[in-house]
Amino acid sequence: MSAYVILKNRRYNYLSLPNNAVIRDSKRASVWIKTGKNNFKNRMVEIGLEADHLIEIKSGLQEGDIVVIQGAYLLNSEYIFKKGADPMAGMKM
Repeated sequence: MSAYVILKNRRYNYLSLPNNAVIRDSKRASVWIKTGKNNFKNRMVEIGLEADHLIEIKSGLQEGDIVVIQGAYLLNSEYIFKKGADPMAGMKM
């Protein structure tokens, strides 16, 4: 499932996503972006504050990006299963 997210705040200018949309390990965080029909790409993001079920995205996304908010871990697992490698391996933020 994907979603278009537009959040406006007079005091702060940041984007937040559901926690389940962000895949994290000890060094990095990433999200899956829809690039076409049934095509997705892993993108590194910089995360910030986390509250309730939301996490702040400080950088890494651009206007118009369609982020996978449900099933991101499934996409990540399937990628590792098919390619035999972690999509975040070797990437630096």
